[in-house]
Amino acid sequence: FYPTSGGQPHDLGTINGIAVVSIEEQNDGRIAHTLASPVALGLATCHVDWTRRFDHMQQHTGQHVLSAAFVQVADAKTVSFHLGTTAATIDLDREPAPEALLRAEAEANRVVWDDRPVAIRYVSSDDAAALPLRKASARTGTLRLVDIEGFDLSACGGTHVPRTGSIGLIALS
Repeated sequence: FYPTSGGQPHDLGTINGIAVVSIEEQNDGRIAHTLASPVALGLATCHVDWTRRFDHMQQHTGQHVLSAAFVQVADAKTVSFHLGTTAATIDLDREPAPEALLRAEAEANRVVWDDRPVAIRYVSSDDAAALPLRKASARTGTLRLVDIEGFDLSACGGTHVPRTGSIGLIALS
């Protein structure tokens, strides 16, 4: 189960048939699963709500693509983003002109239609400092990088689709 982190909500599902209510990372790095009622200790059968997870994967990867497009066409950097049930929001460091919004949307969809691979790799923070990351990471140690082939490279621990074609249409409103 994915915990709430970095603007992405936690997974839902069941553990031994008991509904998962929330999942949070503790200060010591442990992941706490809050359930609707107690569950017996021992082996557990876990089921992630795949529909919700896949929706989050699509939105999150789409955010990476759109954020990179905004940098390329409007030099506007993403400062935060939030996933929702019907839409995702991206907060930029400046307001792009209306024509830049259209260009960013078109560029993002071009990358979706290219069906580019989305790869995950791990590097040290020192090695990451020498890479063309879209945004520098504040974390140290081993970093998880999301690499959208030839378009975006970012440190990120969230969930993502394996190819950009799985994102679906990106539409700004």
